[in-house]
Parts: sequence; C-alpha cells; structure tokens
Amino acid sequence: MKKTLKKILRSSATQTVLARVGYFYLWSVFKTTRWTYIGLEHLEQLIKTDTPFIAAFWHGRLAMLPFLWQWNKPFYMLLSEHGDGRFIAKVVNYYNIKSIYGSSTRGGAQAALSCIKELRQGHSMGITPDGPKGPRHELSEGLIHIARLSGAPILPTSYALKRHRFLKTWDRFLVPLPFTQGVFVIGEPIHIVNARNDSAMSESNSRLTQALVAVEMEADRIMKINKAV
Repeated sequence: MKKTLKKILRSSATQTVLARVGYFYLWSVFKTTRWTYIGLEHLEQLIKTDTPFIAAFWHGRLAMLPFLWQWNKPFYMLLSEHGDGRFIAKVVNYYNIKSIYGSSTRGGAQAALSCIKELRQGHSMGITPDGPKGPRHELSEGLIHIARLSGAPILPTSYALKRHRFLKTWDRFLVPLPFTQGVFVIGEPIHIVNARNDSAMSESNSRLTQALVAVEMEADRIMKINKAV
C-alpha cells in the first residue's frame, strides 16, 4: 500500500496537480500577507544596472522567495535532479522561473557550467547552497565557484512570517500560513573575487555563511520568531 501511494505521488501527472495546488496556496499566502521589505534597494540597484546576480537562500526558506521576482526578465533556479527538485521545478514554473538541474552529487559540473553560461548572458538565478539534502546551513562550494567564474554578485536573501509552521525535516522547512505579517530581508551583494586556493575558499565560505545566517536571523527577529539557528 505504501509503495503504491509513493508511486502515485511520484508520478508526473500527480506532481503536476500538486504543483498547481501548491502554487495557488503560496499565491494566497502572498496576497493575504502584509509584507515589509528590508534591503530591497540592493535588489533594485542590480536590476536598474542590468547586473546579473545570484540570489542565495537556505533551503528551509524556499517557499515564498520566488515572489520577490517581480520583473519581466529571465530568472533561473538551480535544482536537484531527484524527485523533490523536479517537483519544485513544476511549482516555480508558475512564476515564469526556469530550472537548471544538478547537485553536488549528481550532474554538478554540467549544472555549474550552465549556471555560469546563463549569468554571463545577463540572466539572474536563485540557489539554495545547503540543498538538496543538507546539512542545514552548511554551504556547498558550488555557489562560490559559480560566483567567481561568472563574476556575478551573491545576494543573501531570506523571509519570515508571524504565522507559520516548521516541518521536522533536515532543513526545518518553514511552511507559511495566510492572513498574517511577513518580511523579506535582502543583504548587501557579496562579490567573490579571489577564491582560488583552500584558504581563500574557506574565507569566502565563512563570509557567505555568516551573511545567509544573518538575513534569516534578522527576518526571524522582526517577526519575533524565537528559535535557535
């Protein structure tokens, strides 16, 4: 019975239906939430100057962040090739966001090259550097390599809402609830200009990790979410 149910849930037709339902739920959350934007000027400046960038955010705060993209310009997301990644791709497709598939364990090199190509062509993208399976808040080196080789700045991003639930998953995924208050927090762009050896990689990793944790903590502080990082 469990195998049958899992097979049904993983079928393309079922996931297409679930993706549509998921999108409309998130859309209803977005529309019924009173949003505050912190650091939006960082994003707007990059858009104004036609500077391609990488929006980086922890996997547990993925749900609402596509709503930050309100511009009629190409935007991509780097997603894993396994079932969860394919399902997320179906959801973000409703936001007119395209997907690049790959992870640190499967198709990573080709995916990185695809990301660099799109960034050099002027297209921005979103990456969850602790996805697809964690560990939570642990940065993968792929993001640093992509940023250095493409020259694109990294924009640390997060969000929080007063009404929410945390799933008991590895990423403590935040499930947003409607009719509430929410905040998007965007940090200053980070440029990776020298990460060619282990010491420089470690320094860039630490800097980015701190920035990503900081925007999440700030979002939680504003929404009075009392939890340990």
